[in-house]
Amino acid sequence: MKKVERPGKVYTTLDAYQAGFLALKGHVVEFIEQGDKIVFSFVSNDKLFKDLSDYSNGAIVEASKLAFAIKTLKSQIHSLRRSKNELSKARHCNCP
Repeated sequence: MKKVERPGKVYTTLDAYQAGFLALKGHVVEFIEQGDKIVFSFVSNDKLFKDLSDYSNGAIVEASKLAFAIKTLKSQIHSLRRSKNELSKARHCNCP
């Protein structure tokens, strides 16, 4: 697993719904590639743990906002993978 170069502790999850909820609550998400999977990473702090507790206890959020947050995360993942694939192809290209 790649280490995130960031001071302090981090919270990671594979759960896109949880990550979308946290992003909706204003937490900045970073992506860590772990093999073929993407891990969502957040700065660990008191607000994060309060929001995680709220999520676990069935916090009520507007469905369309949560859906948009999740779609945004998925779009960012696809962009990350597309960029990685294009970079890999460029390295192997025998272009003049």
